[in-house]
Amino acid sequence: MKHSLRYNLHDIELPEGEFVIGRAADCQLSLDDPLVSRNHATLTVTSDAVIVADLGSRNGVRVNGNRIEGKKKLAHGDQISIGSQEMVVISRRDVAADTLIQAPTQRVATFGLLGILADKALAMGRGEEAEKLLLEQTEQVLADAQRGINVPPETVERACDYALKLAIATSNGRWVDYIFRLHNALGKTCPGPIVDELYTVLRKVKTVNLSVLREYVEGLRELSGNLGPADRFLLNRLEGLERLAAAK
Repeated sequence: MKHSLRYNLHDIELPEGEFVIGRAADCQLSLDDPLVSRNHATLTVTSDAVIVADLGSRNGVRVNGNRIEGKKKLAHGDQISIGSQEMVVISRRDVAADTLIQAPTQRVATFGLLGILADKALAMGRGEEAEKLLLEQTEQVLADAQRGINVPPETVERACDYALKLAIATSNGRWVDYIFRLHNALGKTCPGPIVDELYTVLRKVKTVNLSVLREYVEGLRELSGNLGPADRFLLNRLEGLERLAAAK
């Protein structure tokens, strides 16, 4: 097996041996994060396994949202949370056919500790802080959808929920655009509650990228012959959003 660590949309190869993660400059992965200890965690990598261990850090290590005690063997797709940083272990067979790293489909898009911190920032009215916390994770969800990787529905729902909150908190229309880009990549209509919320949010943001919305709506129109009554109704509602955005 070959192992790598997906972090910030990059895949870092994990050679056999010890791989230290922390804030110190001499760590194999140095994280600029005040919640990360100088030597926070280590990955012990063999041909068959990756084992994570907490090096007595102040804030601990979480795997798939659960704080570990001591060491834990990791599986393909397991998400590691260190401070406010999140990364995913990817394991693949060492054969010629495996030329591309396949991203995990179940846990890569979960928000973990970042979501908790962002929720607190939003509750305190710190929209820009929440935006910085969530930017990489939301972009990862979109990137996976655009690559055709299966994104769990609950992850899509949470990403859109955060996008709506960030749009209101920052008045930044990019988060409205995000929702349309994401559902365009998925080839699906936005759920009714999201469309309803967008009518309110659209009036509060400064500007939106009308071409992004139009591209999405046009794509749905091309599929309209295969849409059921409920989806056709949502398409009509989205066309109304298009007119509203054009009038801004």
